[in-house]
Amino acid sequence: MRLLKKLNGWLHLWLGLITGLITFIVSITGCLYVFIDEIRELAYRDRCYVQIENVPYQPLSVMVAQAQAAVPASHEIVRADIQPAPGRTWVFRAGAKYRVYVNPYTADVIYVEDQNREFFRVVLELHRNLLLGKEIGQPIVAYSILIFLLLCLSGLVLWWPKKWNRKHLKKSFTVKWKASFKRLNYDLHNVWGFYMLIPALVLAMTGLVYSFSWFDQAFTYSFSGGQHRTQWEIPKSAPTGGSDKRGLDSAFADVLRRYPKADMVSMRVREAEDAPYDFQVRMLKSRTYHFEWLYYDRQTAQLLYAYGTDDLNTADKIRAMNFDLHVGSFMGLPSKIFAFICSMFCASLPLTGFLIWYNRKWGKKKKRRA
Repeated sequence: MRLLKKLNGWLHLWLGLITGLITFIVSITGCLYVFIDEIRELAYRDRCYVQIENVPYQPLSVMVAQAQAAVPASHEIVRADIQPAPGRTWVFRAGAKYRVYVNPYTADVIYVEDQNREFFRVVLELHRNLLLGKEIGQPIVAYSILIFLLLCLSGLVLWWPKKWNRKHLKKSFTVKWKASFKRLNYDLHNVWGFYMLIPALVLAMTGLVYSFSWFDQAFTYSFSGGQHRTQWEIPKSAPTGGSDKRGLDSAFADVLRRYPKADMVSMRVREAEDAPYDFQVRMLKSRTYHFEWLYYDRQTAQLLYAYGTDDLNTADKIRAMNFDLHVGSFMGLPSKIFAFICSMFCASLPLTGFLIWYNRKWGKKKKRRA
């Protein structure tokens, strides 16, 4: 038992030192990403908002065409993010390269954003792959977070009180704020590490869902009571036989009639003639979990199929909630603030852990010299 504890401490130290910098970068960028919607709206107000006009919105097909004309032909518009609230621009994505902001009242292009140079996109790529690309950076981040998950568990073993009496419990559950810097640093790492254990595990596990398919399947299967996710089949649409976009405009108008209070409507632009027009409707701000998905025939604009959160089984609901849990938006602003604090704490763990190791190492050397 003593050997296992010693091995656990050795692994906790060196795995933490090896992956500490990556954990710090991923956690700090995660802090920023929690409030990315709010920050973008403040920082880019001139491209996110336009003057409200008492006129109908321009046809969606016209805005898609305008957005496509504003970017190189090699980058096709693949998605539209539409916020129907008055005075908001509509955003059209051309692959992963460009975002095109369009005035919905006039169909004029307000701004073309190059994602490779946009600050918040850089933050996201730092978070995902350290700006090293998908093939190199993403595995490094993924395995580092997997190690962080193991460090959380090994840290619990190190935190565990030797004896469950008043003296040892007070030491394990209480931070000595008036103690020396070394002791305070140790308590912040050890004591607060215990209090933040579950939130840190949630952030790590929900992130690993996007990194490893085996973790995604195991995570969903475990927390759904052994259920598997539904394999949804996209319905086929009758071919249009041409470039007539009136079906798109009619379908979108029907979406707005059905959901007049929608916070966002996202549409994937598919060029295949038998691919339906599909819209995802989000009813609550910054929450992807509460949605309705609608598929329309390209030619007749008739609703072919629809499903929403209420139609999902437990496995599908858990997977659908993953993003909101990861960024802390599942309960709105309060949970976002909590996720921000948790991410900040996760960023502090490599720093406080390094200082514990540094103080012990150099403290021993000073004693030897004395």
